[in-house]
Amino acid sequence: MRVPLLAGVVGAAVALGGVVAVEAVRDVDARADVAVVVDAYVAAVESADTATIADSPLDGAVATTALLLAGVTPVATATVRCDEPRIGDGIATVVCEVRVERRTAEAQLLLEQVDGAWQVVRGLEVPVRLRSGALIVQTVDGTPLEPALARGQEAAWMLPGRYDVTVRTPQQLEVEQLEGLVVSGSTGSVRWTSDTSEQLDADVQASALAFVEECAALPREGCPALQERDPAEPFGVFDVVGELRPDDPYAMTFGVSIRRPVEDPEEFLVVTVRVDFGEELDRYDVAVVPSP
Repeated sequence: MRVPLLAGVVGAAVALGGVVAVEAVRDVDARADVAVVVDAYVAAVESADTATIADSPLDGAVATTALLLAGVTPVATATVRCDEPRIGDGIATVVCEVRVERRTAEAQLLLEQVDGAWQVVRGLEVPVRLRSGALIVQTVDGTPLEPALARGQEAAWMLPGRYDVTVRTPQQLEVEQLEGLVVSGSTGSVRWTSDTSEQLDADVQASALAFVEECAALPREGCPALQERDPAEPFGVFDVVGELRPDDPYAMTFGVSIRRPVEDPEEFLVVTVRVDFGEELDRYDVAVVPSP
């Protein structure tokens, strides 16, 4: 009676081993299939093959594919290194490191098995809004932009990399360095540095000082709290810091630090001055923002 029972147990073990072996083979095959698709996709990204990328499913409600279809490519492409895929129930995820020049970001590929074939359903394309403070992007890679794209009102799908751009800025801002549009693994922005003109600096300081003098002569709502003083003790500017705000794209806000030698310690206050360049960057309105 024991021998047949033993034989049955051995047979079950052999059958179970066969199932495990088949599943392992399937897993290896799936990883190989996914790797082929990932490698081809990464090659398209690294070579800026916009035609191939534009064929992948991209959500037009999130961003337009107009720049990809126009063949807009970065002057410096991304380098992509991906980990082994994680596969389950017809879905595969792949974590990738995206490097654009000296910047590195992490992104994730999502693949789906459709009719037995794997395809990328979420890639490394990034929805980018081309808005950067008091600056309007006119062209990317030599391609003129529609107004909605130039003003950041609409996003565009773009490959990671650094793009050449031409821009328009107010004449009161002197662009010192225009690095271009840099698209990383998750975001994109125009990188630039500028300085303000001497006239702009003088007008901002004069506006802040005039406001404080008026408040000292006739306090009113919106004025900072001031100590009593001898009129011979003047206010003086000792620092000015300008800032571009995402919620106020066609203007700059300046924090003007003012002090005067009343009694020890000296009196310090900061006056906020806003310079509005207008939507066409052709205005130049200077106004103090009253204290809350």
